[in-house]
Amino acid sequence: MSAFLHEGGLKLRQKTRALVVNDQGEFLLVRPHGYREGEWILAGGGVEDGETVHQAMRREIAEELGVSLEQESERLPVGNRFIYSSEHKAKKALDHDGQEAAMFVVRLRHNAPLALQAEEIADARWFTAKEALAAFPVAKRREVFEACLKAIAA
Repeated sequence: MSAFLHEGGLKLRQKTRALVVNDQGEFLLVRPHGYREGEWILAGGGVEDGETVHQAMRREIAEELGVSLEQESERLPVGNRFIYSSEHKAKKALDHDGQEAAMFVVRLRHNAPLALQAEEIADARWFTAKEALAAFPVAKRREVFEACLKAIAA
């Protein structure tokens, strides 16, 4: 599998994002280095060439959180596509037009030990659903989180 999708004339970087939930109904969000204090996202990252999105999600959770997943995680029927502005693409000298993220739910025990990837992750914290919604300053991220909540409740 390729790290990129080619669709409708667009070149999209394939990514994965995980809605990490514990057995107390709390959600784990991460703050990567370079993000402002109080700005949180779902754990995950890019798909590498030769990887499926399932393999990439397992690898990213192991790398970022230090958690080895023993069971297959459920892929959520949630779309998460982001197309870059031409200004952003030029400023970052990107060779692709946007991102398409496959969304998963990862279930952990509330006391599961985490070992954060120091090179990438500045902080991680458990949030209630209401707190998590307030922790996403970007509307698109809130919308995706809400769609994930609806998908796991269905």
